[in-house]
Amino acid sequence: MRLKLRPRLSLTVTCTVALLAFASFAQSPPQRPKLKDFGSSLDRLQRERPKKRTDSKRNEKKTGDQLDEGDVIRTDTNLVTSEISVLDDRGNLVQNLSAEDLLLTEDGEPQKVSHFLRGDDVKVPRTIVLIIDYSGSQLPYIRRSIDAAKVLVDKLLPLDVMAIVTDDVELLVDFTNDKEKLKQKLESLYQRTQAGKLGRSVQYSALMATLNEAFTEEDLRPIIIFQTDGDQLGHLRDPVVGLEMPPDLPQSLKEEMLRTRQAVPYEPNSVDFTLFDLYRTVEKSRATVYTVIPGYRLLGKSQEEQIEIMKR
Repeated sequence: MRLKLRPRLSLTVTCTVALLAFASFAQSPPQRPKLKDFGSSLDRLQRERPKKRTDSKRNEKKTGDQLDEGDVIRTDTNLVTSEISVLDDRGNLVQNLSAEDLLLTEDGEPQKVSHFLRGDDVKVPRTIVLIIDYSGSQLPYIRRSIDAAKVLVDKLLPLDVMAIVTDDVELLVDFTNDKEKLKQKLESLYQRTQAGKLGRSVQYSALMATLNEAFTEEDLRPIIIFQTDGDQLGHLRDPVVGLEMPPDLPQSLKEEMLRTRQAVPYEPNSVDFTLFDLYRTVEKSRATVYTVIPGYRLLGKSQEEQIEIMKR
């Protein structure tokens, strides 16, 4: 799918695509079922994990649960959302655009813009999950992370609801629009770290559980804010990367990381999904995922330098 602006404007456009569900607008957040047994979908993944095939079965037709990382999954949908930010050549946000200012094509064919809504439209409720990593590698940033999350809470609109999930796959607080409750729970997380209790660094498991369990078809704008350095990556099933202690890591952080690794009961390939399984789950979901990546190597660097570091 390609999104362009009409010729009368010369701007930069970025977009992401997800499936869209509809529900009637309400004047207050609707009642929603409580998230019970959060993380139970990970247990199902373990039970449903396909067994390795023998050579005699390699030519059998694969089922949906037995797809390899190289398989292609195709889905058809008649309605998608494209979340866009439109900037001028100075990087400033362009205001007051309408559907007539956009040209949407897919495979060269024009597509109809059926619904056009501003991101700050108070009639479009957001369903937000903040996944926050409070493991040892995050200790240098945990105070600022908590404070930044509180600012996010203060920005919630009347129809928005928010839940908080930790890198322990713990539902710290279920969906609510009670800002004081959300901020108190965030502060309690900081107090845990000061008491020496740290997260288990299973942040990708927390993301997978959130994608599978948190949202309903009635959620118009499901959003995940994923704050982590991602150090569970090397412990997923069939890992594509390994994790090493950075040679230039300050000694105080090395001690914290070693202490955290000793406390986390990781076993090689103990997680019952791969990175590609996670990619597919994100692609099939309707959620928009925003990543926030704290890291000491990024401190004091310009945006261009940070991007180059992240590429490496």
